[in-house]
Amino acid sequence: MIGANFTDSTAMVIVFLSIAFFGNGLASITWSLVSALAPERLLGLTGGMFNFIGNLSAIATPIVIGLLVTDVSFAPGFVYMTVVTAVGIASYVFLVGRVEHVRS
Repeated sequence: MIGANFTDSTAMVIVFLSIAFFGNGLASITWSLVSALAPERLLGLTGGMFNFIGNLSAIATPIVIGLLVTDVSFAPGFVYMTVVTAVGIASYVFLVGRVEHVRS
């Protein structure tokens, strides 16, 4: 997304955002991770907490972007989303690690 900050071309902004959203779609494996990692007896609770936290971010993100974006530029919003994405990638790589289904 951050590439959209460095162009004045509407077409290039669409290209950068399309690539970012395509990558997001490819990386949307989160529900499979919930079902693979949660014990069977806690699957509902785990799924509920997963949705709760995801919905909190869906509430907070537009508010934060609204506070960051100015009349002149959307660049701070794009930077924010890039940082959030990088933190998410780092979380999967360093915190989640290898995913293996354990029978409970």
